Amino acid sequence: MWEANTVLTVYLQEHQFPGEKEIFLFFSYSLFAMPGIALIAFLFFDNKLGALLYGCLIQAIFAENSVLKNLYHQARPYFIEDSIQPYECNKEYGKPSGHAMSSSAMCFLIPCIIFPVFLKDQQNYKYPLHLRIIVMFIVTVWTFMTGFSRVFMGVHSFGQILLGWVYTAYTIIIYMHYFHTPISNYIKQCLQPGSQGVSSKVIKGAGLFAFGWTCLSILIFEFNNKIFLDEDEVEIWLDALYQKCPNQKTHYNINSPQVLHNVCFSLSLYIWFPFSFILGVKLTRGIYNENQFSIHYKMLTFWQKLIRVLILLLLLSTLIPIILIKYQNTYAEAFGKILTISILGGLIITYVYSQILNYFKLTIEGDFIQISPQLISTPEGYKASELGQINF
Repeated sequence: MWEANTVLTVYLQEHQFPGEKEIFLFFSYSLFAMPGIALIAFLFFDNKLGALLYGCLIQAIFAENSVLKNLYHQARPYFIEDSIQPYECNKEYGKPSGHAMSSSAMCFLIPCIIFPVFLKDQQNYKYPLHLRIIVMFIVTVWTFMTGFSRVFMGVHSFGQILLGWVYTAYTIIIYMHYFHTPISNYIKQCLQPGSQGVSSKVIKGAGLFAFGWTCLSILIFEFNNKIFLDEDEVEIWLDALYQKCPNQKTHYNINSPQVLHNVCFSLSLYIWFPFSFILGVKLTRGIYNENQFSIHYKMLTFWQKLIRVLILLLLLSTLIPIILIKYQNTYAEAFGKILTISILGGLIITYVYSQILNYFKLTIEGDFIQISPQLISTPEGYKASELGQINF
């Protein structure tokens, strides 16, 4: 398959029609616009919890992909095939494809989690079958084109793309079948007036899982460092990066935090974002009235709506200095940047944003999470029997 992929990639690159490169670049880079849909849904629609769970799952898939890449530690095609030119100079391992895993998850989870009314009839919403077919056709084609664009750009083989799709399919099916409804119901129940909020056992469990994931990532990373990596082979790969990418001025070595197993280890720590999201929900101790937001949102003035958006964007912008910091040590990069961004990001969206909205009296009914002294959740008001559906 690798040889067939090389022949196909070289043929595509040598026989381009006008605008073909721009089309594939569009699908490749469109991946980064998908989280914007979740942000818009969080700001302007009722299903705020769905938007946040979408973000958590995408971050978990980023982390999963990074661990898998360090397990397979396979080169990208342009690292080792002289005839393949890269149109994007990714520096980490290639198997499985991160774009294939992320794009398929992002595309298919938008109608499944953020806008579930597209797929399932609800009391006040019923979309015609042909519209649902069109939506699923679009996300399927978008997923395929994103994966195919990576082959055209010389940064992945078809095998790496297919494996990425397979892993994401397993992840989505397992999550949607076993976890999504229980998790959604649990969080909604914990954010009802008088409930105790998220149980300490859940916080400890999520933290223990993230800690165990981190330990596994460190173990695989050190195995790559000490056993699996051939330094001479890595130098050949990095030379290809330096020689084939005209904008690449830095000549990396095997210990550079930005390349291969090093960057894969760092990105695996995005698993801490779901933990910080759950922690923020517990700390806020507010309430969440789904299906009420859009009704009360209309009562705000234009300036109130604008201020709500600007506050969130301003809070998220405080992470930019952390993102821009460049470390020369992989552990410093992982824990000083990725871990910090993951934890602060989750707390900003859940805890800090809610507190600031409450301070400026911009909280409205249906917000996630609404702070209200009259309705705030308290430990004394919780009874497991009242929550009904699930218990943790």
